[in-house]
Amino acid sequence: MKKVNDDTLKILSEYIHDAVDIDFDMGQAIAYGVMVNNNLTVQIEQIASDGDIYDMLYDNPALVAQVKNYDFITIATTGWAAPITDDTDTDNEIAPSKHPKRRRVRLLVSANTHLQFASSISFSDDLENPVYDYGDARGALAEAVKELMIAGIEVQ
Repeated sequence: MKKVNDDTLKILSEYIHDAVDIDFDMGQAIAYGVMVNNNLTVQIEQIASDGDIYDMLYDNPALVAQVKNYDFITIATTGWAAPITDDTDTDNEIAPSKHPKRRRVRLLVSANTHLQFASSISFSDDLENPVYDYGDARGALAEAVKELMIAGIEVQ
């Protein structure tokens, strides 16, 4: 896998975001292998899917074995998001899918074996304004993708 500079990571993340067009209610998580040529021509192919994103990431030796075959692995999933407010707000205790201000989201997380990460999130009610993140994401999904990449590095 190639290590890329920050500008290239941003370009690739935006390209992947535009190229991976999944339904906001797809009902499964999908893993894509991404190959990047020297002129930044990108090839993307589906390499795994599962109804449970964490089963796909943690219990999938076939996916782990493919990590080294690509420049990036992109994980696509959908779900609900809800606003987070200050700690005193009881709305934070409501599951996003039950929150009155919930929004349907599509999330793409891309990573390589150099542990470079980029993600994008799109909202079904505002497709023109995706939100990008370049390595600052935290939480269970970010940790699962990191563990997938580390496991892929360790495969002989």
